[in-house]
Amino acid sequence: MDCRFCSETWRGDNNIAELWAIFHGLDLAWKTGCRALILESDSQLAIQLLKNRHDPVHPYATLLSAIRRKISQDWLVRITHTYREGNRVANWLSKHSLVYPYGMYEFANPPTGLVSILQEYAMGVSFKRRIVAHAPLTM
Repeated sequence: MDCRFCSETWRGDNNIAELWAIFHGLDLAWKTGCRALILESDSQLAIQLLKNRHDPVHPYATLLSAIRRKISQDWLVRITHTYREGNRVANWLSKHSLVYPYGMYEFANPPTGLVSILQEYAMGVSFKRRIVAHAPLTM
């Protein structure tokens, strides 16, 4: 099952926005009966925060705990990082979320701008990404 949605935008802090999107996505997936889920995020920080223990006084500690409680329910959740190019639907929703009033939205049908991206997914279209690895600086 492919669980996707558009959530509220948190101005000034894309990390908290990503974590809230993860929280709401997990909630939606559970409520719709999804019991095996690949949670993909293009935020390496969000992935690290979810996979590693955090300080209880961390600014996101309450939300991270709530997400972990959802993940620990009776289901299979695999958490993985993806590049923006591999998560184009979420990237499109994120960029276009400002046209919607504040709140959470579930789409019965994809917004018009997403149709071509979904068609490309269905056809297996892929995009290259150049990743430049730099040697560590030595002093």
